[in-house]
Amino acid sequence: MSTPRTLTLPDGVHPATLETDRGSFATLMAVPKYGTPLGTALLVPGWTGSKEDFTPLVDHLCRYGWRTVAVDQRGQYETPGPTERSAYTLEEFGADVVAMSKALGGYSQLVGHSFGGLVAREAVLTDPSVFSTITLLCTGPAAFTDEQKVQGLQMLAFGLDNLPIEQVYDLKLEHDSKVPGYVPPPDEIAAFLRKRFTSNNPAGLAEITRRLMDSEDKTDRLAKSGVRIQVAYGASDDGWPITVQADVAERLGIQAQIIPDAGHSPAIEQPAATARLLVDFFHDQTFID
Repeated sequence: MSTPRTLTLPDGVHPATLETDRGSFATLMAVPKYGTPLGTALLVPGWTGSKEDFTPLVDHLCRYGWRTVAVDQRGQYETPGPTERSAYTLEEFGADVVAMSKALGGYSQLVGHSFGGLVAREAVLTDPSVFSTITLLCTGPAAFTDEQKVQGLQMLAFGLDNLPIEQVYDLKLEHDSKVPGYVPPPDEIAAFLRKRFTSNNPAGLAEITRRLMDSEDKTDRLAKSGVRIQVAYGASDDGWPITVQADVAERLGIQAQIIPDAGHSPAIEQPAATARLLVDFFHDQTFID
């Protein structure tokens, strides 16, 4: 989860509903004011996150000339989701992202953050023809293996299965507040974080949590997709180990790119540097007749 620093949307960034043949998705969207957009950047958030995790990045990418769309995935925050657990497999999430790209005209520059990176990878494996590039941002090759992280995920999934989601959030907040170095956010941000978490479809969030414990490594398949790939992460990312993310890049035959002075949420912590890293990568694939 990323914690926004402000809830005020930059000028030109606005909420919009993206209609696809797999349903409607809540988005934050920005379109350049002048000229024809260079293309479309499609941003997919991670576990317990939302489109708001990308708000400053949406603004920066748009200023570089890209139509930029950050989404809530099925069951996340402001996008409704089914109640059936079977609706929250990686295959279903990936098919949604394919449908989003098609609805936006195809050839998207796809960016997946954290769990969203697993979804983005699945989307490319489902239909590589509708993506120009994929960026794996602060994401790993498969499920977490760290015992402490896995235990925390198991507890959360169990809670979501058996308790009201509001109670689960309160228990999570109580746990997080005891972590050394925890700094409570301002009241407005704290209220948003609670609203966002409790607006998730409980079955969907429980299954997303399980995907972080059972997802398989598909790096070798991604390498054969034909879609150009970028791996990037914050210099102090505390999600998947940095050595694991660097190994993914090596297996893909590319150099991992590190965002200085950022942790697991570079789109919020260093949006300008993250945008520059992305657009440099996008433009390598942009051909003008």
